Order: sequence, then structure tokens, then C-alpha cells
Amino acid sequence: MLHYSHHAQRYRQWFYNHKKPKVNAKVLMKLQKKWTAHRVIKEEQKADILQQIHEEIEEETGQKPEQKEVIRRYQPTITTIMKGLNDDELEEAQAKANQWTNQAPDPVVQAKTAKKKGEKMIKHFAKEMFTQASMRLFVLGSWKDEKGALLTFGQVDMLGWFDFNEHLGRGSSFMKCKDWQVILLAWEDFIGDEFDHMDLLILPNIKGVLLEVKKAMIRSFLTIHYRICCGKRKVPVPWSDIMKRQSRFISSTYLPDDIKITDPSKMQWNEANTLLECWLDRQDNQVGVTLKFKVWIDDKGKMHSPISKGSDGSNGDADDEGLWPRPTAKSLATAALSLARLLKRLLRFIK
Repeated sequence: MLHYSHHAQRYRQWFYNHKKPKVNAKVLMKLQKKWTAHRVIKEEQKADILQQIHEEIEEETGQKPEQKEVIRRYQPTITTIMKGLNDDELEEAQAKANQWTNQAPDPVVQAKTAKKKGEKMIKHFAKEMFTQASMRLFVLGSWKDEKGALLTFGQVDMLGWFDFNEHLGRGSSFMKCKDWQVILLAWEDFIGDEFDHMDLLILPNIKGVLLEVKKAMIRSFLTIHYRICCGKRKVPVPWSDIMKRQSRFISSTYLPDDIKITDPSKMQWNEANTLLECWLDRQDNQVGVTLKFKVWIDDKGKMHSPISKGSDGSNGDADDEGLWPRPTAKSLATAALSLARLLKRLLRFIK
């Protein structure tokens, strides 16, 4: 029965991928929107409007509003707001609409689009490229969410991950049959250059995280901090030098007792856990910066003090935390939640 079901699914998928397009068929996905003043107002005020409607219904009925009633009142409320706008407000909304259409929407709007339609847009593109050019794609995607936390991961299958190859023709899933994790570190390095480094300095909860993922987290965390220290985006971490002179590079303040920094790929379970728990404790309790390098080493073996804005080139105090921004409770919670969700999805394919 299972054998038949499997083949039946493959047959349905084949016919779907090779069916002839209907004449004057409706376009499934428009990748570019034309913004209007009306749509801008709806986008910017939607949350406030929905909250207002909820409060009105609760005040009238004394009960939690039903979704159907909220939807029924939504459009009339929008219409009332639009009628109440003066000429200057309409002109301002139209100017913003033109900017969003001709250039790009605000970052918050882009984040909403990535969350709501990103997978559909890439799936549509992947299917079109396969149908029209017999091209197969695997996509790694990174973007900032509505609160500015950076999301970076490879996505696959029908669960929001960007690998649709097994659903196109007689293809197989790239991530299910290949060791794709090896490219993630290179991708993180690239994204660290393209986005603000400070978005990557928040560690998520490590409960239930596999050892290989913890190793990758440690490598990325140390690499980013070392590059901040030396002010160079591409420089590799000198693992052998750090192993030989650990106290010269990193103050014991930022490390657990009796821990020796090695190449993260060689770390054991207890070592990785102890190190991450130490950093998470500092991060959660906001006792200062989570990690900081005291010095960096150039290609001639010479030690240098951390590079910072306004630095006069002197040695300075290696533990002067004033040079380093502290994460706020809000930024910690936001970024940790986003990365925790990311890791949960990633783990399904690493186990």
C-alpha cells in the first residue's frame, strides 16, 4: 500500500510539472508590487487598526472578538481612515508609495514580505527556471526580521526550506542526499560581511542542539569577535597561536575555568557545552560584553591592540568595555528567539 502511494504521488507530481499552461492563465506570483497611497496606509496602520477593532468589539460585547467579525469591520475602518486624511497626508502617503515602488519598501515591510512570501517567491522562481531552462536551484537565504535580528540559514523541502528539486521532474533533494552543512560556515562569513556584524553577536539557547551545530556556533562567534578586534573582515582566526598563548589573546574573564581554546571542530561535548554556557551566562546577566579579544596578530607574528573607532593606536586597556556596545534586554530576547527558531528547523536535517 505504501509502495503504491509513493508512486501515485510521483505520478501526480510529474503531471503537475509537465501540464500545459492554460490560455490566458492567471499569473501565480507577481514579484514586484505597485504601491499606492491606500496600500501604504494599510501597511503602516494595520496593527493599530486591528487592535482598535479588537478593543471596540470587547467593549461592546465583553467577550474576545471572533476573527470573522474582525475581518468584517476591517475594510470599513480603512475606508473611514482614508476619507479622514487631508491633502498633505495623502500627498505624503503617495510620495512614499512612489518610493516603495521605484526603489524599495521600508526594511520592516521587506521583512514581512520575506516571512510571508519568501518561500512562495523562490518556489515560483525555481519552478519557472526548471520549466523554461531545465535549471535546478538550491538557495541559501538570509534577511533581517521586523526587529532587525538577522536570520541566516539554508531552507529546503515544503517546510519553508529553499530546495524544491525533488518536486520538479525526477529530481532528488539536494539537502537530503548531500552533506550540505559544509557550506554554512562560508555562507555565515559572507553574510557577516554583507550585514552589520553586531547582528550576529547574540547566542541562542543551546538546549537540544547537536554537538556539530554547537561547534559551528563557537567557530562563528570566535571568528566574528576576532575580526572585530583586528578590523579585518576576511582574516582567518589564528587557532594555533591562540592555543599556544590563550591568555595573551583572551582574558580569563570571558572564559570558564580550565578551558583551553582549540579549533572548534576538535572540541568534545563537555568542552563545547561549558564554553557556550559561560558565554550565555554573561549574555543573559548582562555583566558586560560576552566575549572580547585583547589582541590580534598580523602575518608577521606581531601583536596589536584592538582596532576601534577613534583609536589612537596606543595599547590602551584591553578590558575597557566602553569601546564595545552592550546588548539590550530587548535585543537579546529578539535575536535569541529568532536564532533558536532557526536552529530548530536546521536540526531536522542534521540529525
